Amino acid sequence: MTRKIALILALILAASFVLVGCAGKDSGNIVIGVLTPTSGPEAYYGSDMLKSYELAVKEINAAGGLLGRQIELYPADDGCDASMASQAATKIISAEPDFVVGGYCSGATTPALPLFDAENLVTLISAANSTKITELGLKTAFMVNSPGTHACLSLGDLCTSLGVSRMALIHQGDSYTQNLAELVTAAMPNYGVGIVATEVMEKGAADVSAIVTAIRNANADIVYWCGYFADGSNVIKQLRQGGYTGEICVGDGSSSPELITGCGAAGEGVYVTSPPFVEFSAGGADYIKRFNDMHKVDPGTYSTLSYDTMMVLAEAVKKANTLDYEKVIAEIEKIEYLGLSGLIKFAPNHELAISNFIILQIRDGKFQLVTP
Repeated sequence: MTRKIALILALILAASFVLVGCAGKDSGNIVIGVLTPTSGPEAYYGSDMLKSYELAVKEINAAGGLLGRQIELYPADDGCDASMASQAATKIISAEPDFVVGGYCSGATTPALPLFDAENLVTLISAANSTKITELGLKTAFMVNSPGTHACLSLGDLCTSLGVSRMALIHQGDSYTQNLAELVTAAMPNYGVGIVATEVMEKGAADVSAIVTAIRNANADIVYWCGYFADGSNVIKQLRQGGYTGEICVGDGSSSPELITGCGAAGEGVYVTSPPFVEFSAGGADYIKRFNDMHKVDPGTYSTLSYDTMMVLAEAVKKANTLDYEKVIAEIEKIEYLGLSGLIKFAPNHELAISNFIILQIRDGKFQLVTP
């Protein structure tokens, strides 16, 4: 009896091993790795991106899948941390995916990309947009979000519209925020705007009064916050509490409803150089309904870009009629896909060729679209 039980347990164990082993190419499905932060301070964004991929995959699979096969996702949490991202990338690679999507924090995305490239894994980056990414020169990586150079175009137009000429910058010394600050510093003289102060804020710092004082002493008439919304809310509140009365604009890392919640009354009038919001996208209302029907929550900031990322990848695979990475890359390089986020086509360096940035302003406790 004991031997029979042992044999049964062994068979069960073997069966469960086979089921676990079915992940990756052996499952018969097309496997797409997903690199996003689902823990840590940026988990809101990562969860929203993953939900958007899930909606796209659900719809693609319902329409027959790709090349007669279904798509499955294999997510891994990068925590918006470089070390975690390398571990997450290794985890994804071990699942033997066919492609990879994701990438929210540039500082976490950048170290993962060479690992994917070494495995010839085509990777479409939905949100991370530091130009340091494309400077890597990787053949397999494509940036679906507009780079910081596009943010500069929108910011310059806003400054011209507002008639400001003295800008202070605040960044946090990481891959995304410092890169954006450097790009803005180089671009703003083209709009007659001088950079009168550049301040570095430690992540999570509670007291930024010294930065506020430096900005007031520099007589800046606009402040551009280059960081993420969690610290951005604190900066905005302390700028107003410290007596700064000029204009405030934040970058796309802070384009979240959480910024409004965190700022409260201090956020009124703040501008955002933002990626495309679904509320202002053609077909956005229908997308919001489909997203809500599936997830019981509304889509967030990077939902349109994430959904479009999956659709661009699917379109390229269909046109290539194969999973061969070189043929899929060739199709992505010449694709022109009109999605929720606008027209997606890529420059020779694999950055998005046409800016998708918009300008928002917080009015009456919500984002409103602004046309400078």
